[in-house]
Amino acid sequence: MYNQKRRQTAAEKKEGFCVIDKKKINRDITKLAIPVVLENMLQIMANVITAAMIGRLISSDISAQGISQRVTQIYWALFRGIGIGVTVAAAISYGAGKLGRCRRIAEQTYLTFMPVAIFFTVITLLFPRQLLGFFTDDALILARGVQYTRIAVWAVPFTVLTTINASAFNGQGNTKTPMYIAIFLNCVNVVVGYAFIFGKLGCPELGLIGAAIAYVVSQGLGGLLGLWLLYKPGGFFSRCQHGESFWKLDYECIREVVTTGMPAACENLFWQFSAVLLSKAILSYGSDCYAAYQLGLQAEMLCEMPSVGLLTTATQLGGKAIGMRDQPLFEAYYRQLLKLASFLAVLSCAALFFFPGVFMGFLTNNPALYAIGVKYVFIMSFAQPPQVLSKIFTGMTRAAGYKRVPMTISFIGIWCVRVPLALLSAWVFHLDITAIWWTITIDQISRILLSIAIFKKKDIVHTIDRMNQQEAIA
Repeated sequence: MYNQKRRQTAAEKKEGFCVIDKKKINRDITKLAIPVVLENMLQIMANVITAAMIGRLISSDISAQGISQRVTQIYWALFRGIGIGVTVAAAISYGAGKLGRCRRIAEQTYLTFMPVAIFFTVITLLFPRQLLGFFTDDALILARGVQYTRIAVWAVPFTVLTTINASAFNGQGNTKTPMYIAIFLNCVNVVVGYAFIFGKLGCPELGLIGAAIAYVVSQGLGGLLGLWLLYKPGGFFSRCQHGESFWKLDYECIREVVTTGMPAACENLFWQFSAVLLSKAILSYGSDCYAAYQLGLQAEMLCEMPSVGLLTTATQLGGKAIGMRDQPLFEAYYRQLLKLASFLAVLSCAALFFFPGVFMGFLTNNPALYAIGVKYVFIMSFAQPPQVLSKIFTGMTRAAGYKRVPMTISFIGIWCVRVPLALLSAWVFHLDITAIWWTITIDQISRILLSIAIFKKKDIVHTIDRMNQQEAIA
């Protein structure tokens, strides 16, 4: 009886809500999503331009940067997950009107995880050859990778700082400031990279090492700029007092961030560790295949740009509605975001399907890399719809409090589908490199099907109705 009554009530509320406030829902989504999308677009564009500049170098340099990034991206995956924990916790506190709590959450994350970032940096500086040696025994790739890593790893603490800063802004619905920071740091990355890679603007020609320098400089300036904007007079933190010392550990805050963020971090780490194995498998086909794969990833990201902010948008808006205990608002956000994601999924799929050569032609002038990369980009067109749609289901599921569900789905898709099939293709059956590309697509399809099934089974769309019912009983 309760379920029937709940659905009727939700339907009635939804009908009235959408008639009166549908434009407001769209404005809320647009106001939050557009800056997030632009921020991610700028980040991806900078990465693509840098990749295009490095793509003019020899394939061993491209591969060297690729294996170095596999190491640093593992660190990023951990801290990106923690950033999601900050976003969710801050969004719920913000929706409940607890502004001081928003600041406290971010500050406790600085205090707890910046030392961890410094520790990882030191470990990488001490053992770069051992870490990179897992991927390849090619002496040239390994030597160049060590040179690149010893410089690029200095960006790790600043990348963590930038991630926490952005999460603090996103949690209170301010997605414009992270966008402006992204504009700044990506412009720095491109200009400094151009100058030092090719020896322009009076700088020495350093090639791959120039790309590493540009990355450190841009991340350092971006992280410090975000921190200043939060704490400056009139900044968000200056208006949100909580009366506690920055240096005093608040275990409740840390627990709130970690319990939400660690499942997200594990989800990211599943992908990163699988990428380590995939990289090793792809390198068994030769450095050209791996270099083409690295460039193909950038082409795929370039096409995915319009949708990359949907996960943050779904998480923040879902958390906001839960903090307000507004069931019709939660439903309206979910349905509108799903429509938007469906539209963007079709666009990205069509772009990669019909124009793979255009994307790869921008990234490299090497015929061998171009030929391999075009096959990768074409196959990835089939992965776009599930990849884009999953952002909505993951964000809303995580905001609804099902913290381990996205992690479990990622584990099943990556470690039960992608990795076994890819390793069998490369090391057992010795299939063509395109077999590995298809395993990535199959993984994405399996994950979206599982996400939809769990979303419906747990009736996540009516989460707030259940919360209100439980509170009424209590």
